Amino acid sequence: MDRGRQALAFLAMDSIPIPGAEIYYDEHFLQPDEASQFFDQLLSKCAWERRRASFGHAVPRDEAYYGDLGTQYTYSRREYRPLPWISELLSLKTRVEEATPVAAYGNLSLPQTGYNAVLCNLYRDGNDSVGLHADAEPEMRPVIASVSLGAERLFRLKRKNGSVAFSERLPHGSLLIMAGNTQEHFKHEAPKEPGVTQPRINLTFRYIEHK
Repeated sequence: MDRGRQALAFLAMDSIPIPGAEIYYDEHFLQPDEASQFFDQLLSKCAWERRRASFGHAVPRDEAYYGDLGTQYTYSRREYRPLPWISELLSLKTRVEEATPVAAYGNLSLPQTGYNAVLCNLYRDGNDSVGLHADAEPEMRPVIASVSLGAERLFRLKRKNGSVAFSERLPHGSLLIMAGNTQEHFKHEAPKEPGVTQPRINLTFRYIEHK
């Protein structure tokens, strides 16, 4: 991407001032009709699977993992091996790479490699969730881009002492990027919301590198 387009991408994203974190947010990353089209396509085309956690109970959401060859990783004793990219995810990957501010890489002197994998999460209703965690696996670079499609769900970023640093209902078509030392100092979650009856898809683009 040329420098002019990178500058425009940076201007389109709000930087959320949180000491110790580096968060960028664009509430209107995708237009509503476009976001709905991606939602419908991914709902039907992704290879959704409800995995088992380490103690045998079901993970409270459906998942599908796509990426380049060699982007496998292990999280919470679950092994993720990438499926081949589908066209909709590749299209969104390009869009997210264009929107990612240069500073997201530059502040830690990281190369601008973009993203080589995406974990897709399907929350079928408010009973599905993801608990408090950090995306801090050793294979994972610290720039994580999250696209939300479908029902609004609460996203909470918490400090290590449990206090809430950022809380926002992420709307349909929004993009949130975590960079810098965010994963080192904070954890995040999408808690259960029994009042939510509609599904949500969340796509977390990341770069996996085995050293």
